Amino acid sequence: MELNRELAWRGAVGLAVLFLLSVLALVGVAFISTFVFAVFLYYAVRPIYRSFDRFGLSNSVRALLSLVTFGVPFLVLIGYTAAIVVLEARDYLAANGILEDVQNVEADLGIGSFDLSSFEDALAEVTALPSLDVVADLLFDVTGTVSGLFLQLILIVIAVYYMLVDGGRIKQWFLDTYDRDGVLQAYVEEVDSELSSTMFGNIANIFVTAILAIVSFLVYNLLVPDVVAVPFPALMGTLIGVGTLIPVIGIKLVYVPLTVGMAANAWLAGEPTLIWPIGVLFVYSAIALDFIPDLFIRAQFSGESTHNGLLMIAYVVGPVLFGFYGLFLMPILLILTINAITILLPYVLSGDAEAASQTELSEFQ
Repeated sequence: MELNRELAWRGAVGLAVLFLLSVLALVGVAFISTFVFAVFLYYAVRPIYRSFDRFGLSNSVRALLSLVTFGVPFLVLIGYTAAIVVLEARDYLAANGILEDVQNVEADLGIGSFDLSSFEDALAEVTALPSLDVVADLLFDVTGTVSGLFLQLILIVIAVYYMLVDGGRIKQWFLDTYDRDGVLQAYVEEVDSELSSTMFGNIANIFVTAILAIVSFLVYNLLVPDVVAVPFPALMGTLIGVGTLIPVIGIKLVYVPLTVGMAANAWLAGEPTLIWPIGVLFVYSAIALDFIPDLFIRAQFSGESTHNGLLMIAYVVGPVLFGFYGLFLMPILLILTINAITILLPYVLSGDAEAASQTELSEFQ
């Protein structure tokens, strides 16, 4: 009787734990993209975090410096890009006399001394304008989108920070508590090593592609007239490198509008014969900057024991199945599955921890 009561109590506790884990899994599914990006950034930042160990800094300071070191280049790139866009837009408006026209309209309408009450009366007489409810809904939608993105960014930064600071202790606690035969430790260490190599492959792919694009654009500019030169080759090359993070179309979003704009500029300048080098640049970009890096360079820089062909398939299939974050999620699932088959499954079949090193079914008998 006492044994049945103890089993019932243990069963109730187990059901409660299962319920909590189910709720946690639902929350994790809702934020799966945030979690995947956090894992990617963790493995991207961890080499920097470990390099700061030589200076005798605390874990929290090293984690903070690692995040800042990794984030500053991207912030500089975004700021530089935004500044270029603003300056180019201003120059375009000034060159076409649009700024002068706007100033003339402002002077004619007397906007500087405009009476707000008169403006409100004029609006009251217009029925074609959208209602305040529509405008409010639009503002709420925009605000909600921006707030959601900001929230995800904050969650990613917090997750990466604590994974850097406490990840090692949490992993060791888990292994000390639940790993009796060393199988889980072998699995966790192999997965950790493969994920580190694979996530680093994405970062390496960005830099290799960006450097290749910058050099290619600079050489191209040396061979062609200024009218069909690539504007801001360093910026365009960097954007192509960053574009590798967006599967299938990321790089195309840079070089396709770029070459189309260059061709239009040559046509408007009365130099249609100069369109052919732009066509050569387009074909070169499609092959050398788009196809080859996306399928081959990324895989070559990735996992040490995971088959490159499987990784290439994962990089292609992941975004199709899951969207943008599938570029990182599918390789993670692939690595988890392969190591589960090679390390955990032999242990399940034989009950022997040493079976994790076996690779043939005949050895499990």
